[in-house]
Amino acid sequence: MRNSIKAVYLMHSLNGLAGSFIGIFIPIYLLTLHYSVAQVFTYYLTLYVAILFLFILAGIVSEHLGLKRTLLAYFPLQLAYFGLLYVLPHISIPLWVIAVTSAATVAFYWYPLHMFFVMQAQKKEMGGAVGKLYALPKFVAVASPLIGAFIVTRGGFSLLFILTIVLYLATSLSLLYLPENRPPMQFKMKRFIALARNYPRYIFAEIGENLREELGGIVLPIIIFLTFGSILSVGFVGTLASFGSALFILLIGHYADRLKRTNILRAGTVITMAIWTGFFYVHGTIPFYVLTLLEGFFGALLLIPFNALVYDYAQQNEAPAEFIVFREIPVTLARVLVYGIGLIFVTSLRYLFLLPVFGSLLFWVL
Repeated sequence: MRNSIKAVYLMHSLNGLAGSFIGIFIPIYLLTLHYSVAQVFTYYLTLYVAILFLFILAGIVSEHLGLKRTLLAYFPLQLAYFGLLYVLPHISIPLWVIAVTSAATVAFYWYPLHMFFVMQAQKKEMGGAVGKLYALPKFVAVASPLIGAFIVTRGGFSLLFILTIVLYLATSLSLLYLPENRPPMQFKMKRFIALARNYPRYIFAEIGENLREELGGIVLPIIIFLTFGSILSVGFVGTLASFGSALFILLIGHYADRLKRTNILRAGTVITMAIWTGFFYVHGTIPFYVLTLLEGFFGALLLIPFNALVYDYAQQNEAPAEFIVFREIPVTLARVLVYGIGLIFVTSLRYLFLLPVFGSLLFWVL
């Protein structure tokens, strides 16, 4: 069992390293190709709606082929996705095609990963296990966003895409160490309705957490790039966020198994509301950097205990595979909300910083 969970950590850490050089720069790349902010937001809207449906497909495929083979399909999909981005300056490709390809990579990676973790992690050590799952990729890739920014400024995005593709090819070898599992998956609407009735508070909290994650992971880099006009600033912000969270994530994971998780979450909501209110009001590079470091640091107070609760819910459920797919419904709702409101306030993006402030209140229903 321990060797199996270590294999999951290894694969996830290497995959995180491969993606860490380029991930934060995807929306910036589209902006440098003269796509508008509205087009970029529409791209992400398409991406997240497609993920919901492709998660169901990934579950069905995993039942027939197993989790390991499903993950095997992820790597060529990921290479196809980066290949499309690579040729985008030279070939006119509809953004929705790239978005759906990206959605397939997300579904065929995260569904098997969630299921591997649900089946391998020990319930009594769930907080610590979730801490390692999220912290280890940050440790190995803490400087990657800044390195990626330097590569872009020196050799352009093309060189960064080539590096990323090579790293993903190397990461695919980690699949050899994963166990083989075929969790049963039956897509029945009545099961999803039953899950919604059984976990109404969880739905609201999941929406709140994904408002925060999406603002920090995608929208904040866009606003920083548009405000300061610097790719290096975006890379520096990405590195600060990773540095701020890596050690604290492990610490919170340790205490999430010893303290009441809802108490940790409520402490996190107060701090999160203060940080994102600060983002709304402050101006200047240094204040943004400081707040980004604080968000990376204290965001762990929400990220780790909440995800530990999510995996607890999945393990105690008689249909864990269906729960993992069901989880994508509030995740999708939150992210559609971000980009839907973003399209309304596309000329005043700072108002989006208030979404995590209000989203944090949703944790109080747990």
